[in-house]
Amino acid sequence: MRLSRQSIPARGQILLVTLLTCGILGLTLAGTLMLVQSQSLSVARSLCWNASLAMTEAGIEEALTHLNRNAPFFDLRAATNNLATHGWIQQGNTYRAPRRYLGNGSYYDVVIVLNGMNPQIFATGVVSRADLIPSTTVPATILGGDSQVYTPVPRTVQVLTRIDPLFSVAMAAEGRIDLAGNNVTTDSFDSGDPNHSDNGMYPFANPQKRKKNGDVATNAGLINSINVGNANINGRAMTGPNGTVAIGPRGYVSGGTNDDFNVAFPPVTAPLSGAFYLPAVSVTLDGVPYKHVILTSGRYWTAGLQGSLYVGTNVQATLILTGNTSLAGQDRIYLAPNARLMLFVDAPSFSVKGQGIINSSGRAENFLYFGTPRNTSISLGGNAAFTGAIYAPNADFTLGGGGNNTQDFIGASVTKTVKMNGHFNFHYDENLRRIGPSRGFLVTSWREL
Repeated sequence: MRLSRQSIPARGQILLVTLLTCGILGLTLAGTLMLVQSQSLSVARSLCWNASLAMTEAGIEEALTHLNRNAPFFDLRAATNNLATHGWIQQGNTYRAPRRYLGNGSYYDVVIVLNGMNPQIFATGVVSRADLIPSTTVPATILGGDSQVYTPVPRTVQVLTRIDPLFSVAMAAEGRIDLAGNNVTTDSFDSGDPNHSDNGMYPFANPQKRKKNGDVATNAGLINSINVGNANINGRAMTGPNGTVAIGPRGYVSGGTNDDFNVAFPPVTAPLSGAFYLPAVSVTLDGVPYKHVILTSGRYWTAGLQGSLYVGTNVQATLILTGNTSLAGQDRIYLAPNARLMLFVDAPSFSVKGQGIINSSGRAENFLYFGTPRNTSISLGGNAAFTGAIYAPNADFTLGGGGNNTQDFIGASVTKTVKMNGHFNFHYDENLRRIGPSRGFLVTSWREL
């Protein structure tokens, strides 16, 4: 009987095949693990990348809230002169918020850079989810190394803003506008542009400088929300949704009509804090008797005016009226050259006839009228032109008087309703959009840096 023996080389071959098979399986497993980790890292990185932008947007929201926390701004100087509060630090014309941490190593930084009345916002967001992204690779783990595979990438966005003006059109109202007076027209000019004004004044002698942005607008969505009648509107007539515009046989609207006007008119609060009482006096200035005189810049209050009011040259004053006012006969409100008056009416009625409101500077921004929710009636008449701006969203506004003469209203108005009973030319000063009161700041554009 013959016995056969397996040779030693054959045994070596089997061992070699086994080792090669194990090696191939190990490499396959390692490759699979690396592929899985790569996909996991890719997803985690995308999550962090996208979440960083959301973090950046949180910074932008904080900056906008900080800018608008005291809105509306009835004096634009108050819009950006108190930003170094609530932890924000001023560095020249830059205001920086403290770094805001939101957990898992995530945070945002945000700054506001003042650029005139158009602040810029720079916000940077960072998200680092250590629980999602391992700190070592599979090969490093197998080989015992330590290899960082992801560093959070900040995402920075620059945001440009502009003011949201209260006086964005010539005449605005919450309710009905009736222009059924005689010889009523609207147009516009720009006191801040020498090409569309005469030294900042309405270009009476230069028709070529006038503009056609004398828009009339209401939030009302009713039939005949705006009654143009025979008025000549050099601009647009805008109503709320489903509102209509009635145009008479001799009337026209050069810019057409639409029904998509929808604007919020925030309420007014009279700034009584820190105001000094303004007593009634008997003073004659330039041959004119006055019952109220303001010769020093500051904030004042009184009940309704009992007679004429005089505001001295270069005086910057705020006056709060807590009672009704009715001026007639030779009564007037007189602003000396370069005087500026912000009049807050916290009373139901304000009526000025007689000599009217005389704004010597001829600049609408120098006489600003604000009516609180208590102010429900405003009446302007008399024989004088009006230069200024009226914001009283709860008041019915009546313009009358003037006899056979056509009077000029230079500026803008926002009221609850409007009724014209006389002859008026309404000249909108477009510069009020830039330097007039504001609802706050709006985003105009943004870009990632």
